[in-house]
Parts: sequence; structure tokens; C-alpha cells
Amino acid sequence: MLKSPIVFAGLMPHAPILVPGVGGARLAEAGATARAMTAVAAHAIAAHPDTVVLISPHSPRRPGAFGIWHTPRLRGSLADFGSPADRVDLPLDRPFADQLEKEAAHRKLRTWEITQATLDHGALVPLRYLIAAGWQGPAVILSLNYPGEGGLDGLGEAIAAAAQSLQRRTAIIASGDMSHRLTRSAPGGYHPGARRFDETFIALLRKGTPGDLRRIDPALLELAAEDVVDSTIVALAATGDRTDGHAVLSYEGPFGVGYGVAILFEPEGTGNPAATTKESPAQTVSHLNDLPAVARRAVETGFTGGPKTPPFQAAGELTERHGVFVTVRTETGALRGCIGTLTAKQKGLVGETWHNALAATRDDYRFPPVEAAELPRLRFSVTVLGELEPVTSPEKLNPAVYGVVVTAIDGRKGVLLPAIAGISSVEQQLALARRKAGIAPGEWIGIQRFTARSGKEPSFVEEGDREHD
Repeated sequence: MLKSPIVFAGLMPHAPILVPGVGGARLAEAGATARAMTAVAAHAIAAHPDTVVLISPHSPRRPGAFGIWHTPRLRGSLADFGSPADRVDLPLDRPFADQLEKEAAHRKLRTWEITQATLDHGALVPLRYLIAAGWQGPAVILSLNYPGEGGLDGLGEAIAAAAQSLQRRTAIIASGDMSHRLTRSAPGGYHPGARRFDETFIALLRKGTPGDLRRIDPALLELAAEDVVDSTIVALAATGDRTDGHAVLSYEGPFGVGYGVAILFEPEGTGNPAATTKESPAQTVSHLNDLPAVARRAVETGFTGGPKTPPFQAAGELTERHGVFVTVRTETGALRGCIGTLTAKQKGLVGETWHNALAATRDDYRFPPVEAAELPRLRFSVTVLGELEPVTSPEKLNPAVYGVVVTAIDGRKGVLLPAIAGISSVEQQLALARRKAGIAPGEWIGIQRFTARSGKEPSFVEEGDREHD
């Protein structure tokens, strides 16, 4: 029997602009919020939940009842905000949803099933950050009743009871934005008293006094045009109003809306990604097509404070030692990073992939480092190189079959993999390899060729030149 089934509770805002695909360059104006959301997601995943329960104030509502999503898959995208690539597709924890209905009814709370809708941004934005932190497990998403109708504490208690009944380690995320009226350009219009709500709310989160949240002046809530208090109360009620480990990670209002990010509840030793010692058993991988998942896991754990070495057991062909290139692209095929090794530097292909995946997302000088929120929109491919063979004549090359390495006398080196789109002749291949290395057309070069095998994630799209440095 779990001592406490609720292993984490956090607060995240839900403005679509906080997702890189929507916010673009403007996300820099809310950088503190984005970093704090990444941290909350990492802490939630480090608590090793079996399921995630999210309370969204933008999910469909009905008077006098709380909604529970009952679609087989929890799906949606931010296409309406200009970023269809920012998608969520998670399994519904149906047993939890069913048990929650029973627990709510036991507390004389009305519920209804949301069955014909796609996820709203109140759910999508926090879930994007959780997915970027590595979450692919089941979830339950709840909508609220109308403001002032009550029952929030009862819903939180029902969540805890359902988790206890099913013995589910449960992480809870309250989704909510604070005042929508901080500036004259704010979506709710300007009100000079709106900032007072944000100051009050953040101060109470810092104090860790859930009871005081329930006593905020209703008039202040109305003038602030907030949608954060009710979902936060539900999350705290699920913890039994315990606030162990609570912390406000950031607050800012760059676009006229207040964004508060906080850990509401984190029992000691359960949710700190730096302190957690619980590790999943090593997964055995044995095929080339397993390597893209190794690459993704390396980058995910780099953000969440997970294992520093691969939690994989290599078997079969993956015990061999070869050079490896890891390529990262967006879902449209645009290059986002690529770094590799021509010859083996690690003990096997798993270690080579792990090391180069981290380098490709952090150290490719052509691009800024990858951020955690980008991960769901990125695709990894891994190319394993054959032995390097000296070539005495360009006639021994074939760009469709062989990759090429050109080396100047002073060590400048250019590398191209085989079968690059748009490269159909040896002359083109050598010219591009020279250009990548900064070797002039008339300079002497040594030439080596190699074969290569590649594995890539599903829906990885190759567009344009596949370049590797």
C-alpha cells in the first residue's frame, strides 16, 4: 500500500506563446517562465509517476459538474496558434478516469464525460513540456465547473482517493494563468488593481498556506480575470493541503498576463531530478533501428537530470565499435544539429550514440543549443559508419554508395555521408566536401571513402542537403 499516492503537484501556465513553435523569437521575453516550466516537468517525471492528472480551466465546461476526458487517446495540437507540429497524443488512463467518477459521486459531485473534442491549450501547453521531459505515459485531464459553484476540495479528495484505490503514483499539474489585465495591451484590457492579485497569489504560494488561497477576495479574482486559483485549489486538495517542498520557481508578466510557475508539493526524495536514485532496469537493444531511441533518451535525460551513462544493455550488432553521426531535424526536415565521429571513441555503438546525441544538441556551432520544449518536434537519425578506406582516384567514389572524407595537408577535414539529396556526381560530392572544410578547389586533398547504415525515428522527414560536420 502506498503511503501517499500523490507524488508531485505543480503549477504551470498555459499561454501558447510559451511553446517555442508558437512563440518563436518572442519566447525570449518569457525565458524565465519557459525555464521554470522545464524544471517543473523534470521534477514531475523524476517522481516516477504511473499517471499524470491535469486540471485545465479551458477544457469544456458544464454548469454544476466537472468534466473528465474519455477519449481513447488524448490528442490535440496548437495548429490554431500557428504550430500544427506541436502535438500531444497520450493514452487515457481509463481505469483512473472511471474510478475518479465513482469517487466524485461518492462525494456527491456531478461529473460528465468529454468524448468529442480535441485538447485545449490549457492542457496542451503543460503537456508539451511534460512530453519534452520524457513523459509518454497515461494521463487524465479534468475540466472545472463554473466559478463559484464549489466542490473544488471534493474533486481534489476524489483524485487522491482514486489514486489510492488503484495504487497509482500520481503527479498532478494545475494549469492556469494569473491576471490577464496587467497592461493596456493585455487580452483582458487593463485594470490598475490586477497586479495586486498576482502579488497576493504568489505571496501565498511562497508561504505554502493553501487555506489562504481559498480566502482571496472574490472581487479581486474578478477584476484580475484570472483562471489559476480553482485548478490550484484542486491540486492542493489532492495533496491533503500538504505543501512539502513547495517553491515558486518564477513569476513574470511580459505580455500583459501573469505567468506563475511553482512546485506545490514535492515529498522529500521523490521529485528532485538531481537527487532521485530510482532507475529503470537497463533495456536491451540489439538493432540499428534502436539507436534513434537511445539518442533521444540521452537528450531527455540531459534535461531531467537522469543517468549520465546509457541505461541500455547492448547486444548483437550494437556491441560493435564504429564511428557514428547523430542528426537532429525538425519535423519539416530542417537541420537542427549534427555531430559525429569518424572512428569509434566509446566502447560500443550505444555509448557512441549517447555521447554524440548530446553533442549534436548542445555543441553544433551552427545552431543554438536545443531546449527541452523543442524535443517533441524533433526527430533523430543515427548513421553508423563503415571502415575508412583510402582512395587513390575519384573513379573509386560513388556518392550514392560511399560517403567521403577529404583532408588537407594542414588537417582541415570535410565529411559527407552517402546518398545526399541533390548530390549525383563525384565532382559535386568532392566540391561540397571541400567547401565544408574550407579547402580551396586547387589544394591537394587526401580522400577516404566509407559505407554507412542509418536508422531513423518514424515520421523523420529528409529535406534538402543532409550535411554532417
